[in-house]
Amino acid sequence: MDERVAVVVGGTGDLGRLITARFGQAGYDVAVVYRSAADKARALQQQLVAGGRRCLTLQADISRPEEAERCVAAVLAEFGRIDVLVHAHGWLSQLELFHQCPVTTLQQTIAVELLGVMYCCRAVLPQMIARRAGRIVTLASDSGKVGSSAEAASAAARGGVIALSKSLARENARHGITVNVVCPGPIATDSLQRNTAADPLTAKLTEGMIRATPLRRLAQPDEVVDLVMYLATGGAGFITGQAISVSGGLTMC
Repeated sequence: MDERVAVVVGGTGDLGRLITARFGQAGYDVAVVYRSAADKARALQQQLVAGGRRCLTLQADISRPEEAERCVAAVLAEFGRIDVLVHAHGWLSQLELFHQCPVTTLQQTIAVELLGVMYCCRAVLPQMIARRAGRIVTLASDSGKVGSSAEAASAAARGGVIALSKSLARENARHGITVNVVCPGPIATDSLQRNTAADPLTAKLTEGMIRATPLRRLAQPDEVVDLVMYLATGGAGFITGQAISVSGGLTMC
């Protein structure tokens, strides 16, 4: 039986590390694409190899199309196939009101959170189409559905990812490829904890979201990762073109 292969873009982030580890536990060989956290990438590689899986680490700026293509080519050269693409890459910036946000931040946010997803999907789809199988799961945000104060650029990018994924789901269903989006609300990650401690606006907005959430708490990372793994590896073969919220009822649409 051929080994299954997953590519996790943003694999060294808070959620990306959990997703990568879960793929290893599920018997997948994994390619971890990361921007700058080489130490975390090495630790993940050691963890997967110790568990009997193969792991390729690739440093890249996926906001550049040639970098996305280089990564996919390297994965195919190493493993010969890609069964799953999970895009968990985000642009971590402080919350800022739109009219005060520097243009460079707007550009970087769109480049990473929207164009990066486009480039990675475009690079990976040809071999999935040729094999007539594949699953693509992208982490977006409920802000892409309903908007969000102080993160307009990210909300615009995430909304674009949702529309892109629905379009790709329609285009590629006939090839046996499913494309879905997981849209978390606020998650109790290390990054959020650091940002709320450093930025009063982030802390205020986070407190407001907790109060507005029917379940009155933040999501735990594993609660989001569970859904990602179901869509990527479980019995979700008849689910495609969906943007599924994991937000404790904060959004119901």
